[in-house]
Amino acid sequence: MMTHESGKDPRSASRSKDREDLAQCIEGYIERRASGRIRDLHVVCSEDKIILQGRSRTYHAKQLAQEAALDLTDGHSLLANQIVVC
Repeated sequence: MMTHESGKDPRSASRSKDREDLAQCIEGYIERRASGRIRDLHVVCSEDKIILQGRSRTYHAKQLAQEAALDLTDGHSLLANQIVVC
C-alpha cells in the first residue's frame, strides 16, 4: 500500500507513532518506579528492541528502571540498559 504523493507506506508513520507512544509510556513508568533516581532518562523504541539511556547514582536504580521496562513489555522485546552509573 503506497501513496502516490510520497511513495511511502502510510503504515510506517503509524508504527513510528506507536513506538514513540510506547517510549513515552515506558519513560513515565520508570520515573514513577525509580522515584526520579534516573537522570536524563531517554527511552528509544525500534521494531525489535528498546534502549534505556540516562544516568543513575546506584546500580539499584538502574535495575529498577530495567524491571519497570520489562513490566510493560512482558519481556518480549530485546532490552538494552545503557543507563550509566556514576
